[in-house]
Amino acid sequence: MTARTDMDEQMLDQAIAWQAALEQDDADWDAYLAWLEADPRHREAFDSIALVDAAITDNREQIKSVLAPDLTVPADPRPNRWRPRLLWGSAIAASLAILVAGPILRSNADPVVYENGGTTNRSLALANGTSVILAPSSRIVVTGKDAGAIELARGEAYFDVRHDSGRTLTVSAGTYRISDIGTRFSVNLASGTFRVGVAEGVVSVDAPGVAKPVRLGAGHQLVGGSGPLTLVPVDVAQIGSWRGGRLSYTDAPLALVAADISRYSGKAVIVDPSVEKKHFSGSLVIGDGSKLVGDLAGVMGIEAQSTGNAVRLGAVR
Repeated sequence: MTARTDMDEQMLDQAIAWQAALEQDDADWDAYLAWLEADPRHREAFDSIALVDAAITDNREQIKSVLAPDLTVPADPRPNRWRPRLLWGSAIAASLAILVAGPILRSNADPVVYENGGTTNRSLALANGTSVILAPSSRIVVTGKDAGAIELARGEAYFDVRHDSGRTLTVSAGTYRISDIGTRFSVNLASGTFRVGVAEGVVSVDAPGVAKPVRLGAGHQLVGGSGPLTLVPVDVAQIGSWRGGRLSYTDAPLALVAADISRYSGKAVIVDPSVEKKHFSGSLVIGDGSKLVGDLAGVMGIEAQSTGNAVRLGAVR
């Protein structure tokens, strides 16, 4: 893998700056998307930098063994991983790192695990132009050198898939299987509840107990869990809204909302049987995660009782 000759150093530096900016809670996603759309080379530059980021994080020891002695890789690359002038010396050195990291990733046909154990979102660039944003406390498993099969093991992820009529991406989440050939969608798997929302394009979902796949177009979400599948229209702006600091829902099971809040608040949120059949529609500001439970309880008219490092949501007594 080589950097394109018309991708200049300034463009790579901009991509590095966006890579760092998108990991902040107040990331300006509108400005980022505008930058991507301003020049097709911007996406290529960002994908290249994100690939280096993923390679450093997930293949740190292998990269250490082939880098020159004066190019060190930090033991813990978060936060503030991207310091192009200090770590790499220049964008040219970053391009050399791509040459080093690329073969390491491509030669690994075994499943590769990407996990976000931090408190901010993590951006990944996979093969064939697939970009993934992982929410906190989330994990995906990527199989094959072309990243054609991805498992969402837990949490939530936003997928931006470049159209390629010659291949189909498959994302599995529990017993659900999503097929895509080029679109943008968000998938959530939490507490036995599944949700997929499509922001652009069309996906096909195979679900247990359903005779044929369910097709979802932009502005629709499919929710599954203990009850029947539910397909409803949603505002496209809601899909993946957690990337911009909000948790937005349309007729979402309370168990799914509680699991999302658990990831951001750091506390286990337990749903009492007295309210387990309730659904929530609305938006919650994430912030530092500390107010999410109280905000949800206030909006829904339910009770939140804290016990140690857990919170139980139940009917008001």
